[in-house]
Amino acid sequence: MKKYIFLLGILPFSGVYAQHFTLNGTLKGAEPLLKLYYTGSDGKQRVDSARVRNGKFSFHGNITEPTVGWLTSGSQRSGMDDPHNTTIWLEPADMTIELSAASYKNAVVTGSATQKEYEQLEAEKAPIYKEMEPLSKEYEKAGEVLRAAQKAKKDDTYLDTLRYRAAAIHDKFDPYFERAAQKDYAFFATHPQSYVTASALRYHASSLPLDTLRMYYDNLGAKVQQSSYGKAIADEIEKLAAGSPGSMAKDFTTTEIDGNKLTLSSLRGKVVLIDFWASWCVPCRKSMPHVKELYSQYREKGLEVIGVSDDDRDSTAWKKALTKDGTGIWHNVLRGLDWDKLRRGEKNDKDISEKFGIHSLPTKILIDRDGKIIGRYDKGTEEEAAEMDRLLAKTMAGE
Repeated sequence: MKKYIFLLGILPFSGVYAQHFTLNGTLKGAEPLLKLYYTGSDGKQRVDSARVRNGKFSFHGNITEPTVGWLTSGSQRSGMDDPHNTTIWLEPADMTIELSAASYKNAVVTGSATQKEYEQLEAEKAPIYKEMEPLSKEYEKAGEVLRAAQKAKKDDTYLDTLRYRAAAIHDKFDPYFERAAQKDYAFFATHPQSYVTASALRYHASSLPLDTLRMYYDNLGAKVQQSSYGKAIADEIEKLAAGSPGSMAKDFTTTEIDGNKLTLSSLRGKVVLIDFWASWCVPCRKSMPHVKELYSQYREKGLEVIGVSDDDRDSTAWKKALTKDGTGIWHNVLRGLDWDKLRRGEKNDKDISEKFGIHSLPTKILIDRDGKIIGRYDKGTEEEAAEMDRLLAKTMAGE
């Protein structure tokens, strides 16, 4: 069962002094304006523009370290798959780039050693992405059909059918993602102190075992560890450790769907299963019947379930899902997500998911009667569910 993974938040400012870069380029074809997105020396996201005159353009700026940037056409909004969009690793140096208006993807960049490492890794994964193209188109089409049905205000049963069809297609990506991940891991091993490694490692943080993540982080070396990328990984390790077996569960107080106040520590003496989910997450909804069975089996023996939903911006969908799935029988709360704080990289003490290092759905956290985390389940597989069942049975029996 495929999980839904969330990318990490805004990178923290590393505090290193500013260094200048230049990016001089040539463009074959008509394109009057280009835009460059990157993180500046002040730690803030920048969008610089450059006019193309006689096929030439130039960008100048200040950065603190090798930094990933995106060069796009300035004439229209560009998505990551748009041919008029390319990734560039900026370095505090004089760099050059050669572009063709037909597609920016084949850009030739010189003067950035980090860019060469990035291109090496992407070349390793390119055949996998090529194989994925028919499936990607199929999934994109399923998304278009779902959005059209939502716009037409079709009934919930029909919309759920379309969601499940899209999710079934999405599950087919798993073997490709795993092959691509293996390419990343091989690169991490041969380039342990690369900024590309640090950047890519952030996106594997939620799927790697904590010990493996720590190993890769340790191998980064002091310089990369002190970069914004390294600090983001260190922060993620801290959060994951706080939400992993062996740690005491961080306390939180929030409001339940019925308006009552809920404090996690008030359930001390009970076994608690926290289920992180969302109304739009098909794997989450599929797992609900299993959770209901467990709750029915162990409720009288002291099991409490807390459903933490990612539907902060759509409480109507949250309430609808609870009614349809019959899961209003346990504690139900919203995550406490604040997108404005997240974008600004600000701490949000009300965000329950952040307290437990949750970046994929569904994730289930099992807490014993003393308030200690004894299980974390974020793979969404049948084997993992069976493992959770075994541990829960032992815990409820007092073993």
